[in-house]
Formats: sequence, structure tokens, C-alpha cells
Amino acid sequence: MSAKLYAAAAAAVMLTAVPAMAQDTSPWDLRERNAYVLDMQNKMWSTGKISPQGWAMINRKAKAVPRGTVFYMNNGRLMMASAGMFDKAGNFAAMGGY
Repeated sequence: MSAKLYAAAAAAVMLTAVPAMAQDTSPWDLRERNAYVLDMQNKMWSTGKISPQGWAMINRKAKAVPRGTVFYMNNGRLMMASAGMFDKAGNFAAMGGY
């Protein structure tokens, strides 16, 4: 698997909840040993349970997402931002009073 595919898989974990966030404010239902993939055709899908060998392969290239990272869609592209997204009290700064 290429580095781009690993990055897409990691980023796609967060993408699965974007439609749900518009409808519901409950936490994302991310499961252990499942991968959420945004593939090269911009299609989102879930792998279901991954074998131990596959999981080991994914984890060799994976990085933890830093606390305070925000994922969002912009013009059909998955984006992420981490610096300056929260105020000193820990509130999400981009809400602008909503």
C-alpha cells in the first residue's frame, strides 16, 4: 500500500462522521480494528474487521491524530486544522457564538 493510501485511510476515519454531524451531535462510532477509507476516487467506505496481519501493516505507517485536530469538508476535499482552533478555555473558536 502506498503512503497516500495510508494517509487517506487515517484521514477517512474522521470523515465517516461528517454526514452524521450535520444530523446528530452524538459521538462518532469508531471501532477498533476497522479502517475508514477515503479512496483515490473520493469514495468513502469501511473495511469492517481487519485481520491481525492487516492491522499490523496499517499501524506501521500510522500516526496518532493530535488532540485539538479539526476535520472538515471544503469543496469536496477532506481538510484538517490543528493550530489555533480552540481558545484558552478549550472552546472551539470557529463557532463564533453559535
